[in-house]
Amino acid sequence: MDDITKLSIESRINKLKNLPALPEASVRILEVVNDPDVDIERLVKVISLSPALVARLLGLANSAFFGQSTQIDDLRTAIVRVLGLQLVKSLSLGILLNVQLDPNQCKGFDSQSFWMHSLITAVAAQKLANECHWQNVSPTNAYTCGLLLHIGILVAAFAFPKELDEILLQESNSFFYVEAEIEKRFGHSHYQMGYFLLKKWRLPEFYQSMLKRFNSNDMPENQAELNRCLYASQQICYLILDQEADENGINLIAEQARLPVETTLKVFRTLLAGKDNVQKLASEMGEW
Repeated sequence: MDDITKLSIESRINKLKNLPALPEASVRILEVVNDPDVDIERLVKVISLSPALVARLLGLANSAFFGQSTQIDDLRTAIVRVLGLQLVKSLSLGILLNVQLDPNQCKGFDSQSFWMHSLITAVAAQKLANECHWQNVSPTNAYTCGLLLHIGILVAAFAFPKELDEILLQESNSFFYVEAEIEKRFGHSHYQMGYFLLKKWRLPEFYQSMLKRFNSNDMPENQAELNRCLYASQQICYLILDQEADENGINLIAEQARLPVETTLKVFRTLLAGKDNVQKLASEMGEW
């Protein structure tokens, strides 16, 4: 990389600090979805400040993924009968962050693939947390962290559409390749880019720290379990989305994440069996 290109990329990385501000309604929504004590009535009232978010949540509640036989027409019913409080909070967070960053200038960005990776990682993290009963990782936080883990790729699509497009159009455009190339070209991992976004929008420190320190040796003891959970979830996701997905990689994933093989295998099998259902949900979300 020549000096001019390096300076150009450094200046544009600095512009990540100038990511768009969140609208006031979105700020209020983020406050309630991150409130562990919020009740359904207040959640419905505040989410209703964003008709677009309500429409998307209703679309999900009526999607093939949830298999509802009757039409759901209001958000409260969607929460009580279909989605549940915690899922609505997590999905609202993911949707709000995504809709503020338009990746359409990056022609190679596949929204459906992005959501597929995010959802499988989130569900895997949730199931691992359920199985392992970690002291510092609740299933709800694990799900939300899994959903946010790859948000930096969306940041790259928004901030560097041409450069990311060049990466995505390569024949070997697996997530492994994309992840390595982003760090190689920009000097920042997509996890760090995601951290810039969460810091800009003042999301809870818990989520900021998760991205800032992911894959880092500088990990506080109380986050080590979360890091292992997310690492394993990410690797399970990659394995499931491989066209020749099999169980041969599970032992290595479990060993590297220091998890029981039986637990890791159980989560892998459950997600592999439900892959088509997650695909339906990703298709719904990828159309936005």
